[in-house]
Amino acid sequence: MKESKRLAKDTRVIIVAAITLLIGFALYQFILPWIAEYHYRNGYVTNTYKKYKQSVVHLEKAHKSSPWETYYLITQVKNYEALSKKSSDTAEKVDYLKKAKDIYEYMLKINPTNPWYYNGLASICLALSNFSQDPEVRRDYFEQAGKAYENAARIDALNPLFQMSLGYYYHRIGRVDEAYALYEKCVLLDDWFVEAYYNMAEMDISKGQLDKAVDHFEQIATADRVSYNPETKTYNAWVKGGNYKNYRAKLAEIYLSQKKFDLAIKYFDWALEKNKDDAKLWRSLGVAYHQSRKLERAIYAYKQAISIDPDLNDIYKYLGYVYYNVGLLNGSVENLTKYLKINPSDNKAKSDLKKIKRILRTRKR
Repeated sequence: MKESKRLAKDTRVIIVAAITLLIGFALYQFILPWIAEYHYRNGYVTNTYKKYKQSVVHLEKAHKSSPWETYYLITQVKNYEALSKKSSDTAEKVDYLKKAKDIYEYMLKINPTNPWYYNGLASICLALSNFSQDPEVRRDYFEQAGKAYENAARIDALNPLFQMSLGYYYHRIGRVDEAYALYEKCVLLDDWFVEAYYNMAEMDISKGQLDKAVDHFEQIATADRVSYNPETKTYNAWVKGGNYKNYRAKLAEIYLSQKKFDLAIKYFDWALEKNKDDAKLWRSLGVAYHQSRKLERAIYAYKQAISIDPDLNDIYKYLGYVYYNVGLLNGSVENLTKYLKINPSDNKAKSDLKKIKRILRTRKR
């Protein structure tokens, strides 16, 4: 009897201990998300203050407390990317990028249908490919990037960003027809996606299809105009400061080659809006004015160019001819003489200078 009572008491002790452990474990599991959130907030704040190493420590603790929460890891990836950019040591850069890659791959195990994770993984793989010294490793990372871009574009076929990223990847590896098709899809999904228009225009130019290039550049111009705020004199970031990759000058050059001088002048002027010190733009504007017979304006543009960059000595030649066109023969002689001192092998300019000097001598008689 005493033995059975003692056994019953031991059983009760075991049950109470087990229940206590279960309650303790449950409480711990209940508290864990709060602990994780606390560390995440600290990690997020230190990240915003660009204290990336401190942020890494906080977010590692957040991850240990809630390993299933991927949104903690997104900030951690940003930390490693920022640390890689800040480092001047290549090996350290690569180490940070590999850590970022591991995080993306971990997140994709939890959520294998998230296109943003694939897109992020692709950009990390491209960076690792660029830093790799081993050709095979470089190729492997580059191919991994391509597969990640393909997954992102497949999972979210209606997101223009993913179509654009894959298109650019194909563009780089020479699959130009597929790239062009993806750029076209991109602008169908978002008709203001200026990067896709620009890339198509560049491809059109390489094929000699200038009219198509003009159409695509003009699409950028439409976005450019609409995105300008005349009150603040600023551009919406969507078109990246308005003159995306200097498309205005490229469009102006095409119009100039097509002898559409008024349009060329319009776009050279617009290109100069934020690039007043670009001597080559002033020279091109001068050529457009010159060929459209707006000679005084041509002289002004040429003088602006040469005042900014005296080494653009071909402008002396242009000034020599434009001065001749307006009847200022002394100015023509002066500028052609300057030009020939630097370019003595230009036989046509030599011959023209002699003719102009003869005309001057005849006038003096």
